[in-house]
Amino acid sequence: MTQVFLNYRTDDEPYGVALLDRALSDRFGTDAVFLDSKSVPAGDRWEKRLLDAVAQSAALLVIIGRAWLSPALRARLNDPADFVRREILTAFAHRTRVIPVRLGVPHLEPADLPAMLQELAELQDIEIRFRDQEIDIDRLAAELAEHIPELPAPAEHPELAPSATTDGVINVETTNSVFSNVHVGGDLGGRDVRKTQRWRRG
Repeated sequence: MTQVFLNYRTDDEPYGVALLDRALSDRFGTDAVFLDSKSVPAGDRWEKRLLDAVAQSAALLVIIGRAWLSPALRARLNDPADFVRREILTAFAHRTRVIPVRLGVPHLEPADLPAMLQELAELQDIEIRFRDQEIDIDRLAAELAEHIPELPAPAEHPELAPSATTDGVINVETTNSVFSNVHVGGDLGGRDVRKTQRWRRG
């Protein structure tokens, strides 16, 4: 499975990371997006699993929020044992596509980064703005789909693909934690449309 790896700091915009994981998982399927908290099974050797996943991924998204370059977190980038640093350098070593994703923060400058990471400041980035997050995430997903054609399309995932029945009812069955199924029925010309949703707790 071709994967997109989410590189982030738990001390820096974790809700932004969760938003990106959900949006990209909805687009490409949950198995196509590697997020450590969901993708490393209990009992696995997590360090090896993380670095192996980076090496095998088609893209690594470096998610940069407001605290990413704060003095405390910036200092960690100089530590050879730091996992954000190690994941990025592993991606560079394997010539993985690396995309800085800015959560409403300015562009990186080379002076912001240790010498071994300054390449990040040279890469074309994408900004996710608070008020335009849907537009920006759609743009990010489109960029990934364009440059990584191996990524699965939504229709290739039974849990995301709509199916039409002969009575004009569209069923969308999903196994994710947002909803279990959606039924849209009636006259799809707009005169009589009925919706039923069954939500479940994630």
